[in-house]
Amino acid sequence: MTRILFVDDEAPVLDGLRTRLYRQSSRWQMVFVENAARAIAELERAPFDVIVTDMRMPGTDGAELLRMVSERWPDVVRIVLSGYAERDQTLRLVPVAHQYLSKPCDAQRLVAAVERCLALRTLLPNAELRARVGRIRTLPMMAGVHSRLQASMTGENLDVQETAEIVASDPVTAAKVLQLANSAFFRLAKPLSNIDEAVTYVGVAALRSVLPSAAVFVPWPDEGPMREIDFSTLQAHSHAMAAGAQALAGEAPWADEALLAGLLHNIGYWVLAQESPGELAEAILVAGREGVALHVAEARIIGASHAQVGAYLLGIWGLPPPVVDAVAHHHDPGTAARPEFGPLAALALTRALLPTEEKDAFAGRLVADSKVDPAYLSSLRAPLDWPEATRRISQMLDSQEAAA
Repeated sequence: MTRILFVDDEAPVLDGLRTRLYRQSSRWQMVFVENAARAIAELERAPFDVIVTDMRMPGTDGAELLRMVSERWPDVVRIVLSGYAERDQTLRLVPVAHQYLSKPCDAQRLVAAVERCLALRTLLPNAELRARVGRIRTLPMMAGVHSRLQASMTGENLDVQETAEIVASDPVTAAKVLQLANSAFFRLAKPLSNIDEAVTYVGVAALRSVLPSAAVFVPWPDEGPMREIDFSTLQAHSHAMAAGAQALAGEAPWADEALLAGLLHNIGYWVLAQESPGELAEAILVAGREGVALHVAEARIIGASHAQVGAYLLGIWGLPPPVVDAVAHHHDPGTAARPEFGPLAALALTRALLPTEEKDAFAGRLVADSKVDPAYLSSLRAPLDWPEATRRISQMLDSQEAAA
């Protein structure tokens, strides 16, 4: 049975949670404690799947508690349920909390957040692999992006549009800013998949606090994290995928989600390069030697593909489910629960139609993996056919070339 640990120093709050969550008692085993010391004792006594804690508590506060949990029990999903804290307190939470829900929070919203995190375990059934992803506090961004952000943040007048463009240029930075916007780290959470809106919504003051912080962002070394992968090429491919997925979406209401899925679809490589570089290097070697797709070799060597790893991280960070699903299944869209023309389909079609490929970032050591075909598009009853999809991708590439 799923085990959830609730921590709050106010007895009426704990009593309210017990009452509001009573209907979950058949599915969740819930433990309620009034301070961090009791929480640690419970974690030492038996495993938990999720911890939900207040921020402001006497003695050890929520940020320090989650720091300890991230070190000792990194596979536990860490959620803050609190009123607004001081900005410096909230900044301490950003590296260690996966999500931040604001009080008052109705039971339905809390249950939905927990259930989404629990459902992600199907992507990473292995607890050790979940722990590797769960312990992540920072993901290094490309060095050039890091220096541009530092210059933007230290300027006298922060240009929000310029900042949004910098954020959108780097998958890691975009994912973190969207985590802040979709979880209530600095204000009430607002479901967002548009990067410009997320930067504006989080706000200038919060961005000045978070983006230059070494606790949140660090640059990769100039030579890159792994010699087997050219991350600059991988990043450029992600930009092309984002533009292509958006072009295929057209005027659909999910166009922003398609663009975001394209930008973030390979973020799992950044995670694995940091947390499992040796195993990722071995998977690359096996894929090249045996002529199998890299995500297949990754599943064999690591226990999951970069797509599953990246989707798990984005999911526990609270990013929109359609984006998470698209990232998880972009190599094999047929495995998705509901086949439809949406962000996943746009991403899969873009992979099939772009002249550049993910494997270009691996110095020619990899074979191309299987891609979708016209029959897949026909099965979705999409509002466009294969020639029209091809035309949109070609037009997007022509526009990018003209703007270069």
